[in-house]
This record gives sequence, structure tokens and C-alpha cells, in this order.
Amino acid sequence: MIPTLNPVTTGRDAAPEEFLDAASNAGFPAVDYTILPFYRAYREQSFAAAREMLEKRGLILGSFGLPVEFRKDEALFRKELAALPDIARFAAELGATRCCTWLYPATDESVAEYTSRFIRRLRECAKVLEASGIRFGIEWVGPKTLRTLKHDFIHTLPGVLEMIDAIDVPGVGVLFDSFHWFTSGATRQDILALKPEQIVLVHLNDAPDKPADEQIDGQRLLPGEGIIDLHGMLSALKEIGYDSFVSVETFSDSLPLLGSREAAVRTKKALDRVLEGYL
Repeated sequence: MIPTLNPVTTGRDAAPEEFLDAASNAGFPAVDYTILPFYRAYREQSFAAAREMLEKRGLILGSFGLPVEFRKDEALFRKELAALPDIARFAAELGATRCCTWLYPATDESVAEYTSRFIRRLRECAKVLEASGIRFGIEWVGPKTLRTLKHDFIHTLPGVLEMIDAIDVPGVGVLFDSFHWFTSGATRQDILALKPEQIVLVHLNDAPDKPADEQIDGQRLLPGEGIIDLHGMLSALKEIGYDSFVSVETFSDSLPLLGSREAAVRTKKALDRVLEGYL
């Protein structure tokens, strides 16, 4: 498994150079980051300039967020989708092989219309990514405390797997997050039922000591500091053959206050303790 850092953990307001420096200094070999700073460097300078942002720090781009807003109006979706082929080709040349997004677990819209629109839009994104050899991960969001709108939407592993089947494009799989695995009531057996190729990326974080239904999405702990059975989860992932990027995505009010550099160092130490025996 490949230790990877997500910028939410160290402070999402940090400049790209600050985040990348922090990840490199802490000993992370990979980052889970937006593609846009690299793409801007490519468009405004050169491909070499974009590649240098990673290479001089000894980093690879493990995954990048989908740069298409599919949740809002059709005009915006179409505009951003039109830019995706060039971004995807660039990302592939940069060495990125995975792109991910997430689904909000509730809606005020008709569930049928909402689902149909998302399947159509995500299928179009997936086809573009597939053309450049990039796998597409979709994350379900588990906390019950987020399901406050008129209708519940996808918030479980079976639900996201069903949507992936409906999208029906090779290379589409799950972004598997430990917090959402825990808060949605999934089990180790659910992991063992998966094939490794169904998992595009793993997010690793922990939860404070309170019931799953009371967990708050924005209040998470570093791996190993909470109550999630991470060793059970990781051993199951290892058993099915998942051996790729494990990205720490810890939403916290306090950790980013340490500054990107110190937050990254603390994160890497926590991750190393949890991943011992799984690397």
C-alpha cells in the first residue's frame, strides 16, 4: 500500500507549493490532489514545468479530483466536461491513473430524476477518463447526520456499487473511505466480497468515540486515534489484493493549525503506525 496525503488533512487553504513541500518533507511518496495547479503550469509554461512540480519533490500524483461540476446546472456541466478530454490527456501524461469524486447522501429533488441525471453525467465523465486510461472512483458518504434533506440518496457501499453498475463503463469503481465504511454500518465481510479492481482509491481516517449515527463528517481523527477497526479493514483489503494508494483525508479544526509542514509530519507518523505490516 502506498502512503498518500490529501490536502484536507493539512489545511485546504495552503498554496500548492506549500502542500507539496509538506508532503515531500514528511516522507509521503504520493499525493491525492487537484489536477488544476499542474494543468495551469502546463498551459502557462510547459509540460516540463508541471512535471517538475512533482519530480523535484519526489512525489507522484496518486489521484486527482474530478474537475467537472456535475451536481449543478447543465450549462456548467457541459462547459467543464468540454475541458475534460485535454485535462485527462495531460493527467495521464503526468502519470496519474486515477480520478475520483463523491456523492452527497441526500437531496431535495425527486430521487428518480436526481439519480438518472447523475448516472448520465458521470457516465460521460467516465468515458472521457477511460479514453486516457484513467480509472474513475466514486465515493459514497455515510454519516446519518448529513442526511437532513427531503430524501435520502446513496449512502452505502451496495448503493454506490449499484450506481457503478448502472454507469457501466470499464474502470469505474469505488473510492473506499474508512469513515464512510464505519458510519454506513459496513463490515469486513463487505470488503472481502469485493475484487481489488473494484477499488480505485482508499481514504484512511478515524472517528471519535461515539455511535456511528452521531458521527459528524467534518470531525475526524488521524488513523489509529479513534474507534474504527482500521486493522480489520486494512487486513481485508490486503486479503483481496488491494495494494495501491492509501490517502489520509482527516477533516479536523485543530490539525491544520499546526501548519502544513508539522501537520504532514504528524500524519505520516500516524499512518506509518497503522500501515505497519501492510506495506
